[in-house]
Amino acid sequence: MAMKLLPAYLILWVGFLLLGTSQSDASGPDVCQVDTHDELTTLPSVPGYEVERDAIAITMDFLCLLYPTNKLNCSWSFDKLNEDARLSVSISICDDEKLVENVRSPAVSHVGSRLVILQEYEELNVVLKINVTLHGNWTVYSYSYNKESLEVLLPPAKLSAVINGSNLLVSWALPSQVSSVNSCFEYQLDLGDQEKPRELATVLSYTEQNVDPSQTYSVRIRTRKTRLCQEHQQWSEWSLTVIVEQSLNQLNILVIVSISLGIPMILLAAVLLVRHQRVMKVLFPPIPRPPPKYKHFLEKNDTLGPVHAAPSVKPAEEEIMEVEDTEPNSGKAL
Repeated sequence: MAMKLLPAYLILWVGFLLLGTSQSDASGPDVCQVDTHDELTTLPSVPGYEVERDAIAITMDFLCLLYPTNKLNCSWSFDKLNEDARLSVSISICDDEKLVENVRSPAVSHVGSRLVILQEYEELNVVLKINVTLHGNWTVYSYSYNKESLEVLLPPAKLSAVINGSNLLVSWALPSQVSSVNSCFEYQLDLGDQEKPRELATVLSYTEQNVDPSQTYSVRIRTRKTRLCQEHQQWSEWSLTVIVEQSLNQLNILVIVSISLGIPMILLAAVLLVRHQRVMKVLFPPIPRPPPKYKHFLEKNDTLGPVHAAPSVKPAEEEIMEVEDTEPNSGKAL
């Protein structure tokens, strides 16, 4: 009985060994020798049968991005996978066709990410492999990236903005880490005016017409490569904000003249209201009246005759009455 079970155990052990060898070869030294990038390849355990192939959407479900700080972030999200499916992830870092680092996560959840700090490489290539195992069968899904398809751009450089008359002039340069032609880049320009960012492409300047000179503008910009130049688009960070406001020496001449003339007129009106009586006497003096001694002459309307003074009025004389006592003295009679 034991002799009969030995071949069965031997066959099972050999099967597991071949399975492990097949899966390990997927991340071996030859993993960097890829002919094309940005294409999905599969390695199934059973030829012609790809585990959970319908649940894999490469453009949405897993992605690697290289940020300007040399941080490589690979993420995946397989919400439609069978609940019993198991995942393992392998990230191979290549310098041209040479494998320099291999990061493995043997058991991961259906949604997750892995962060790797990279060194500087002349010809960086990254191969992401996700092994999906279900009911004893497995399939390795591979996707390779070169540096251009990985990198998230820096914000545009040399951003400047100035108000010229009634126009806002904005200019910028390509991100400092790229040397591609300008036709590969598109931009979002935010003027801080509560409007949606302006969508621009293949340009390095923009003019906003008929701006309000009294308004302050907070200008910032970000960029990414167009779909023709990079399949997995990712916006850069926003640039530093440039504050634009109209200075006093750039105000319109008409506004300055209006202010210069308007303030004195307002002050004059205030003075007229406060000192109305005195100002009226100065502007409209009263008609002079002749003295009373000339009134009689003017009433006669005799301009050719001699001038006679008006008769003076004598003051009333006081009458003094003397009263004499005529009654006889009674004392002398006795």
